[in-house]
Amino acid sequence: MHAAHERTGAVVSSLQITREGGVACLTLNRPDKRNAIDDVTRDALAEAFAGLDNDIAIRVVILTGAGSAFCAGVDLTTQGNVPAHSGMAASPIVTRPRLTAPLDAFSKPVIAALNGVAVGGGLELALACDIRIAATGARFGLTEVKIGSLPGSGGTQRLVGAVGRTFAAQMLFTGELVSAEQALAAGLVSELHAPDALMGRAFALAKTIAENAPLSLVAIKKALRAATDLPLAAGFELERALYGALTATQDREEGRKAFREKRKPDFQGK
Repeated sequence: MHAAHERTGAVVSSLQITREGGVACLTLNRPDKRNAIDDVTRDALAEAFAGLDNDIAIRVVILTGAGSAFCAGVDLTTQGNVPAHSGMAASPIVTRPRLTAPLDAFSKPVIAALNGVAVGGGLELALACDIRIAATGARFGLTEVKIGSLPGSGGTQRLVGAVGRTFAAQMLFTGELVSAEQALAAGLVSELHAPDALMGRAFALAKTIAENAPLSLVAIKKALRAATDLPLAAGFELERALYGALTATQDREEGRKAFREKRKPDFQGK
């Protein structure tokens, strides 16, 4: 376990926020509901990611869940049902922003530490993260087809990018859960760890990332998004523009100087 490290933290409604150096950890904190997302948690996530994006001390974020689940999706018990014949223009669920909107707007690297089941909106949150590592007992699925719906927060689009169209189609059409081992083989996650080792690995990975140049991390994330969002030629153009912008930064000068002097660089995000 990662208890040996000292952290500062606070509990904001159903979201626990801890900080350790340049790493922030957001823990979905409704274990009795398998961390299903209600409106309070949704608002807390939006506020937390907005705040961390503006916090120059934070370079990487970990997203995980309390208890035995990562996230069981949107808490349907808190959502009202609108009959098809009611005459209402749209369900409240449709009129709200995507569950993943705070992550979609976030500029820094995010690691999903998937400690347990991630289904529906929970898997969509994980798919919106940059890196996904998982506990060996975790399971994953987009089960909306079983309740007459479909993933509405990027799940259909991002799953194809993560695992390919055929495996994505199987998951989406059946609504069945896949094991951690299947997820690893398909590329849905990059690493598997014993449950009691997962968070230690997540913090070690985050620390390694946080030691790198923060402006480079932000630029790389933009380039990674372009790899799936833009045509290849436009992606090349953006990559080159980002490269050019970094050449004028103090951090790049410091990185090259530290390399020559065989020491650890002191990046300032400038």
